[in-house]
Amino acid sequence: MKKFKYRLEPILKIKSHAEKQRQKEHAAALQQVYRQKEQLSAIDGERERTFAFQRTRLQGTIQTQQLLAASRYLVRLKRDTLTGSELLRGLERESERKRQMLVQAAKERKIYEKLRERQQTKFNQEVEQHDRKALDEMAVVTFVHRRRR
Repeated sequence: MKKFKYRLEPILKIKSHAEKQRQKEHAAALQQVYRQKEQLSAIDGERERTFAFQRTRLQGTIQTQQLLAASRYLVRLKRDTLTGSELLRGLERESERKRQMLVQAAKERKIYEKLRERQQTKFNQEVEQHDRKALDEMAVVTFVHRRRR
């Protein structure tokens, strides 16, 4: 009996490989987004610690140098937060673009898989029909042979 052979198997493999590649790219983009969020969270934590430190210092004697240094440090943290937020928005847009590419690659792969399934079903039906014809022919030959005896 003939074995099913999908003519487009190499293309299906290429599409599957492309989808896996897009998955890796999307995962890398998401990882960058998460890292940037963690970095922004760390900056927020540092800002809160600086405010807490300043509040404790205000209970004692006030030193202008320390207030100026803390103020400059808070301005730097604010600038880092703004820069980090802008970078995060860019990374999120890139992540979304990679996700869309992944979705497209998955659709393309599914098209070829669906085509393969249809061809497999058609092949199985043809084999089944061929087998039925062969069995019918054997039955007719057997019947004719028995009638002649």
